[in-house]
Amino acid sequence: MAKLTILPSGDALDMRTVSAITLFPGKGVSCFDDQRRFLTLIRVEDADKAKQVRQILIQLTQPGMGALQPDWSFLEQ
Repeated sequence: MAKLTILPSGDALDMRTVSAITLFPGKGVSCFDDQRRFLTLIRVEDADKAKQVRQILIQLTQPGMGALQPDWSFLEQ
């Protein structure tokens, strides 16, 4: 069974399917699979917060990190 990561929207994503994470300034962070198909967009207008989201997602794609659930509370501040 896949371990799903809960996203800020409440949606869930299997980070094993993510092969590209892209920051779109002013819009948010998108995830794509290995065929560059769109998986999800996390909407974040603040550039610094978007960079934090991107970094968290990148860390979650690393081996052994999939079991962790990120703390998205910084997005509410």
